[in-house]
Amino acid sequence: MKVTDPQRLARQRRRLGYTQADLANLVGCTQQYISMIERGADRDCSEGMALRIANRLDLDLEDVFDARPSLHATTVPRSKRGTKRRMAA
Repeated sequence: MKVTDPQRLARQRRRLGYTQADLANLVGCTQQYISMIERGADRDCSEGMALRIANRLDLDLEDVFDARPSLHATTVPRSKRGTKRRMAA
């Protein structure tokens, strides 16, 4: 996912009193990665990481990240998860 408003992420992080290192520790990444995201330099942020950042900063995911499909993602549609197909007899 691509950051659509890096400055908003940085402003909200500062408003909540977090340093980049604080936020990184809270969401499970490095300070350098938070810096890249806030600069808009990261081109392939995972949906999980984007969600953790948005949640920690109390922001709506759609307001700060673009939900473009990742080239590396191999997800199963929600409707197909956990279902078993029976073979016709």
